Amino acid sequence: MTRIEQRRPDRYPLERQPDGKLNLRTPDARHAIAEIRDISDFGISFYLEHSVDESAKVAIEYADPKMKLEVYGRVAWCAARPVAEGEGPAANGFVLGVELITPMMLFAVLQRH
Repeated sequence: MTRIEQRRPDRYPLERQPDGKLNLRTPDARHAIAEIRDISDFGISFYLEHSVDESAKVAIEYADPKMKLEVYGRVAWCAARPVAEGEGPAANGFVLGVELITPMMLFAVLQRH
């Protein structure tokens, strides 16, 4: 069993990806979040083109024309993204799990936007 499959808390998938821009801000850079996998009571998991060190302090930034939101946390895990048969090189990248201080606030905003 991989580390990702061992996750136990309930997962809340989004009905659709949000319309606004999502970024992961680290102390050194800002990275566009490619796609959100799910949100739980403790954090969020998503796909990113770059790896990020575990335990790095980060912020998830969401912006659309009507609002901006920043939620803070730390990277719990980062792994190479599994590539399904038939996916091209664009599917390469990483999947991250980030523990957030207020994940449900982010989930509520993303569900509406």
